[in-house]
Amino acid sequence: MSNPETKTQSGSRTPWLDAAAPDESQPPHRVSFGPKDPSEANVAAADRAIVELLDARPPWLDIEAGIIDDKQLRRVPVGPTLVLGFGGSALGARAALEFAEVAGLRPGPQRILDAVDPWVVGDCLDWATACNAKLLIVSKSGNTIEVLRLLEACLSRGLEPATVISDPVDQVDQLGQAAASLPPIVARVREASGGEHLELTMPAAVGGRWSVFTAVGQVPLRAANLDPMLLTAAAIHERDRLASGPVARASLARSLAWRLEHPAPYSILWCYSEVLMHWAAWTQQLECESLGRVRQDGSRVGELVAALRGPADQHSVAQLLLDGPARGRVTFADFDDDPTGSYAGDLADLARLRVIERDATCESMTLPTRTLLVRDRSPASLAALMLHGMIETAVTAGSWSIDPYGQPAVEKIKRGIHVRL
Repeated sequence: MSNPETKTQSGSRTPWLDAAAPDESQPPHRVSFGPKDPSEANVAAADRAIVELLDARPPWLDIEAGIIDDKQLRRVPVGPTLVLGFGGSALGARAALEFAEVAGLRPGPQRILDAVDPWVVGDCLDWATACNAKLLIVSKSGNTIEVLRLLEACLSRGLEPATVISDPVDQVDQLGQAAASLPPIVARVREASGGEHLELTMPAAVGGRWSVFTAVGQVPLRAANLDPMLLTAAAIHERDRLASGPVARASLARSLAWRLEHPAPYSILWCYSEVLMHWAAWTQQLECESLGRVRQDGSRVGELVAALRGPADQHSVAQLLLDGPARGRVTFADFDDDPTGSYAGDLADLARLRVIERDATCESMTLPTRTLLVRDRSPASLAALMLHGMIETAVTAGSWSIDPYGQPAVEKIKRGIHVRL
C-alpha cells in the first residue's frame, strides 16, 4: 500500500483558514493507493489520454464560453433565494454552497428544492414565503416536469420568479416570425412575471451534469452574495495548470490509471468529512449518467457510485465490503488536515479519531483502495475536484468506446411519466 506522507499538503494546521486563500498552484488533493500503485505504463497511457482530451477541448472544457456577462449577473437578486432544479441543475450548487459555508465565506440564505414530497416542499415554501425569497428556476430543457410542478406550487404561494436558466430559447422561427412555442417553464415564468425577470442560458452543447461552471453554478453563488466566479475561475485555472506539463497532471493520471485498472460494478466514495457528501452526490450523477450504457453489440457497461459517510457507515456497510463479493473498489475521501487534530481546539481528540478511523478502515479493505486527501475546504478546491471528475469520466468513456453525453435511458422514464399525467 502507498501511504500519503504525514505532512499535510499545505503544511498548515488551520484548514479552515487555508480555505480562505487556497494554493491553486498545487493539485487539489494528494492520492495514495492500496494494495499497490497503478503500473507506470498505465499511468503514462492515462496521461496521454488526458492530454488528448485537453487538446480536443469538448464543450464543457471550453469553460470561458459559459461565463455570464457581469452586467447580467448584477441583475440577479441578492438575498433569500429558493432554487428549483434537479440533477445537474442542483447538485453542484449545493456542494459549492456547503464548501463556501465551511470556508467562512458566509453565503446568504438559500435553499435548493429538488424533491416533490409534499412535506419537504411545504417546509421549503413556508421558509421562502416567510423571508420573501425570490425564485431561481434551473432547467436545461425548460421542460422538466418536476420543476414545472414545483414552479406552479411556488406561484400559488405568491412567490416571485426572478431568474430562469435554460438552453438558449429561439425567439423567432426560420421565417422571422415569433416562435410558435416556448419551453413550458420559460413560458410560465414569462407569464407569471410579466417580463420582470432575468433569463440566462447555458451553452447548448453542455449537458446538465457537465454545466456546473456555467450559469448553473455562477448564479446561485451570486444570489448568495458570493463571487459568482468562485468555481468557474478556479476550474479555468486548474484546466490550464493540467495543460502545463506531466508533473502537473501526475496526481490525476495516477488516479485515472488506478480506476481503469480496477473496473467494477460498484464504486464506493467513502467520505470521512460530511462536507464532501454533496460533492459525492454530484459525482454519482456525473458518472452514473455518463457511463451507464448499452453498447452497439448489446453488452452493458457502467458502475454504480455509492456515497458512504465516515464512521457512520463503518457500522452499516463495512461488513459487506470486507467479507462480501469482491466486485468493487473504494475511494476514501477526506481533507488533508493535520492528523494530530491540533487545529480543532477542544475537539482535537475527535479530529484525531477521524483520521485514525479512516486509515484503519482503509487498511482493512480487501478491495482496491484509493485515498484522496483534499488540500482544503475552499470552493476553488471543489472546482478542481469537479474538473478532475469530469476528465476522469470522459476518458473512461473513451476507453470503453461509449458516448458519455446524453442519457437515452432516462428519456424512457420521462415518457412514461408524461403518459401517466
